[in-house]
Amino acid sequence: MAVSREFSVLELEGPRLIAITAAVSGTRIAVKRWLTAVRPETVAADSAAAVGEWIGSEFQRAGLPRGRVVLAVSRGDIVLKQLTIPTSEAGTVTDAELAGIVRLQMRRQLTMPLDGTSIDYLPIGGPKLGSWSAAATSRIVMAGAMPADRVAWCREVTAKAGLKLRRIGLRCFGAAAVLAELSQRRAAPVLGLAIGSGSTEFVVVEDGVMTFARAVDIPRPVAKAEFDAFAEKVAVEAKRTWMSYRASKPGGDAELVGVVGEGELARAVGERCAAGLSCSWDMIGAPAYVEWPAHMPESDRSLAAPLVGMLAETVLERPSMDFANPRRLPDTAARRRQAALVAMLGLIVIGGVGFITADRKLGRLRTELAEAQQREENARKELDQFFVKHARVSHFERWAGANADWLAYLEHLGGLMPDRTSGQLDQVTARISATPAFSSGSGGAYLDGTWSAKTAVTFDLDGKVDSRQIASELRERLLSAGLYEVESQGPDVPDKFSIRLTARLPSPVPPASPQNSTATPKPAASKGGKP
Repeated sequence: MAVSREFSVLELEGPRLIAITAAVSGTRIAVKRWLTAVRPETVAADSAAAVGEWIGSEFQRAGLPRGRVVLAVSRGDIVLKQLTIPTSEAGTVTDAELAGIVRLQMRRQLTMPLDGTSIDYLPIGGPKLGSWSAAATSRIVMAGAMPADRVAWCREVTAKAGLKLRRIGLRCFGAAAVLAELSQRRAAPVLGLAIGSGSTEFVVVEDGVMTFARAVDIPRPVAKAEFDAFAEKVAVEAKRTWMSYRASKPGGDAELVGVVGEGELARAVGERCAAGLSCSWDMIGAPAYVEWPAHMPESDRSLAAPLVGMLAETVLERPSMDFANPRRLPDTAARRRQAALVAMLGLIVIGGVGFITADRKLGRLRTELAEAQQREENARKELDQFFVKHARVSHFERWAGANADWLAYLEHLGGLMPDRTSGQLDQVTARISATPAFSSGSGGAYLDGTWSAKTAVTFDLDGKVDSRQIASELRERLLSAGLYEVESQGPDVPDKFSIRLTARLPSPVPPASPQNSTATPKPAASKGGKP
């Protein structure tokens, strides 16, 4: 079973703070707690210490954990560019070489100083990072640069809040992760929209991978009366986004617009954008592997959906950017360290031969033990199945084996009937029933127990008599026989009798008589009233 770990994702866009805490386990994300808050005017926006202390107090008030924190930043805080990396026809491009190439090209295109700037990248399409084949003449890489002062501000805010920063990622990548499943079902790219509290982000997702991103400072409306005007502005920017995307990558018109969120605002935006681009639209709440709290409002779920998507990147093992831990440049001293490590490895191998041999032997013994335990478990299962089948067969045999000596019973009852001149037996109905039972032994094991069956032989006697006294004498004789339980059937009438007899033995015992018995048998109890 996968181990569940809790992550907190927060976003501070303008004065609004949005944060969630989710448990990530295997391929499931369960949102446990969340908070939305607006920064008070007494907290200076340009003071990282003041903002950090306020965020820490909000985390404490909402009960959100402070470990494993992911910070989401807007697309507007990052310089994002697509780079074409040429490859050599004689060899391959490794990760270390690629980091240097990306940094060199970003230096040429950026206007900001690179000292302290956090630069990260990831390939778009093609093979994964590692060794790049020289079969292609160029590769497309998406690179991002976060200014040094912005990185320092984020680190100071999280430090003052008492948070353990694990990653600084882009909110647009979270929106792309939410739209990934939808785009993989489409032949053409999907234009996605993520409506934030202070800005709206547009992403183009193709085959589950974000290939284009853009942010526009259009704050989320609060009143319903502003929904139509907001949707109109977003529709215009959506058309501009698609035109910008097609300028860099020619192709056809948009096929689908996906709005990340729920509610009336997302519906209004989706309809306007679809009408402006002449395509269909869809409203994307969250992937199937995400579990929301039942009492979480729609507006909060819409704001938190891209944050959950950033955790989905971890669940889906999607490559993404991390400006807190960017990919490093080649290390020139790596060869000397590698030589030292090889020497230390040689010493460890020479000194640990005996330990390795013993460990291998121990491993074989553990394997044999595991196999023996598996065989024992299989044998126990087979034994349990045998006991079940044996119990069923024994139960059926006890039930089917019930039998009675009917002729002996009829002869015995004939001797107890009144004289034919004073009574007449009209009908005799007989049946037998068996109730199988199992008695466990002293140890409680199945093998120590025994199977038995309780047999019941029932006769229904109906007839006519000359007087009430003859019927009473008949019941008295049946009770005195000590073999039957006597029960009257129906009302007592002077000239008729209806009696039900129940015997517990498969064969009758000879009736007792004064000539061959020295003691009077004790009559059996009557269930039908007085004899």
